[in-house]
This record gives sequence, C-alpha cells and structure tokens, in this order.
Amino acid sequence: MIEKLGRSHRYHRRVFLAPPWPEIYVQDAERRHGLAAAISEYSRLLEVYPSLGYEVSILPKTGVEQRVDFVLSMLVG
Repeated sequence: MIEKLGRSHRYHRRVFLAPPWPEIYVQDAERRHGLAAAISEYSRLLEVYPSLGYEVSILPKTGVEQRVDFVLSMLVG
C-alpha cells in the first residue's frame, strides 16, 4: 500500500532529513517522543524514502545558516 501511495502522491525528488542530534535534543509540547523514538523513526525514513524513489540528503549537524546554505546548494546544484 505504501508503494501505491508513494507513486500517486509525489513531492520533490530530494528529501532532506535531519539526523537525531542527542546534544541538542529536547522534549517539548511539539516533540513529545523521546530520543530513542526519534532515532527509530529516522532509521525507518532512511530506508523508506529511497524505496519510493526519493533522493535522501542528510542535513549536517551545523548552525542554521550553514544548513540553509546546504539545502540551497543541493537544490540549485
């Protein structure tokens, strides 16, 4: 079923994933699950996105401006 949904609801071919970053990870009202759940979800997405034909780019563990530069360079270049 996920393959059928993946083919019928396409987005941009490149997907950006932010890896779990234990040094800055916090739970709050928006992020209700713990770090272990975040790592599990990240691993699942790393496997699923390519199987649906997406190119996965891992965001670097850097400051916001550097991440913006990375995203823009991947989209333009």
